[in-house]
Amino acid sequence: MKVHQVIFEKTKELLKKHLGDKLSIDIEKYDDEYLETHISITDTDFWVSCDDRELTIGNGFNHRHFNPEFDDINEIIEVLLNSLTKRKRITEYYKGKFHYKTKAEIESENGEFSELSTSLTWLFPFWKKTKEKVVIEKNIIDQKLIEKEIDEINNYAQWL
Repeated sequence: MKVHQVIFEKTKELLKKHLGDKLSIDIEKYDDEYLETHISITDTDFWVSCDDRELTIGNGFNHRHFNPEFDDINEIIEVLLNSLTKRKRITEYYKGKFHYKTKAEIESENGEFSELSTSLTWLFPFWKKTKEKVVIEKNIIDQKLIEKEIDEINNYAQWL
């Protein structure tokens, strides 16, 4: 098992323990032996998926791919755990009534927001006035409840 898969499994166990019935776990297996596991949490837009190559962390349509061959494993863990324990700011951009762009950001320790991902469409009425709708989503789980598990995941990454 690869490092990102172990981190995903440890996170899955953490979520099972603390969220139980709110957790939805789907495993897709294809004829070519491709296997992907997808976790989502009821009443939230948060989701995470894992396959042989990468870990994908998302909020609604927005998501970010992390490949441990190219991305720092500590950054992957930080984004994953912050997505669960920190507030998120979701900004939707409109041209007229047409929703053309969404930006998802995660709140940091000092109260500033850092970008998780941005998604947009190519075709939109660019000549219309831009309007923004900002929503602050509360954290999914209290960080104090999972400090032991967070330390375990962080310690695992340090030994690699």
